[in-house]
Amino acid sequence: MRRGLMGWDEDELPLGVLDARLRRLRGAMQANGLDGLILYTNLVRPSAVSYVTGFTPYWSEGILLVGRDGAPAFATALSKRVANWIRTVTPVGEIVTNPQPGAVVGQRIAAAAMRRVGVLELDAFPSGPNDDLCGAAPGCEFVDATVMFAEFRRARDAAELRLVGRADEIAVAALDEADGAGGDAGAIVGAVEKHARLAGAEEAYIAIAPALASDTRMIRAAPGRALTDPFALRASIAYKGHWVRRTRTFVADAALRQRLGRADEWFARLIASLALGQPFDARIAESIAQLSGAELVGWMAESCIGSYPLQVIADAQSPDGYVPNDGDFIVLSLALKLDGQAWLGAAPAMIGGTL
Repeated sequence: MRRGLMGWDEDELPLGVLDARLRRLRGAMQANGLDGLILYTNLVRPSAVSYVTGFTPYWSEGILLVGRDGAPAFATALSKRVANWIRTVTPVGEIVTNPQPGAVVGQRIAAAAMRRVGVLELDAFPSGPNDDLCGAAPGCEFVDATVMFAEFRRARDAAELRLVGRADEIAVAALDEADGAGGDAGAIVGAVEKHARLAGAEEAYIAIAPALASDTRMIRAAPGRALTDPFALRASIAYKGHWVRRTRTFVADAALRQRLGRADEWFARLIASLALGQPFDARIAESIAQLSGAELVGWMAESCIGSYPLQVIADAQSPDGYVPNDGDFIVLSLALKLDGQAWLGAAPAMIGGTL
């Protein structure tokens, strides 16, 4: 269950922005011959519905049906009492409560005589709601709309950039809490999370590699876990449904900090130089050749293109899957060895622009 306070603020996410997103989505649906589109949401897959409606669930699942016209319908098994709360944080669409939300959506599809309906991430649509959906709309063809939705999501409007930028500001400031810290890994993780949540983050997942020289794996540290020099922290932060991830390597020893500081400076230049049309593997290989003593251990690019807040779109094992376009938002994570010492870093980037 989420712990942060969430609410809709029209100054941050104006109704006009949501209306424009809905128009763009319907344009994509029409271009793909779809009468409707189904978006599923739950605790770990909130992002598609949140982008279209402004609503992020605390704990529940739901199904959003977008037709070619009219208000979208959000069906959930929650009670009417909870639906009243959802209406206060969801400025777009109709809220329908029913123990079988799939059946409700199917009935809407049948009543509107929709013949072809897209489903985001069709293979991951839950089997129970899927059975109810198909049973209520037997004459409808359901097709996968994942690629279509990903293309639709690649366009980033100014409101999204402001919210992502605010999430990144929170992540950067939260990680700053670990500067000069030492001793207890659990205490440092707690201080970073506390700062993020007090700054307004509704999600703050903080992980640590407390002994980076011997183990680069990130863990959720409990109190009492000792730190060694250097260590790394990763902050995954959400603000108003918009996610970023930042990772930093922290070094206390002055001589080692000077050596590893070259990686920090190199990574900042790499993030700033990511360009449209150039495959990530080629750009990273070209850049790392300029960092003497560096060995690339691995890399991963993530973005929000579906229902998951951040999902891998390319990595060192499958580098050919992503060539950036102008305006794409990504999070790039990298692992290096610099003069034999492990270094970890992650930061968001806007291709062809800045956050």
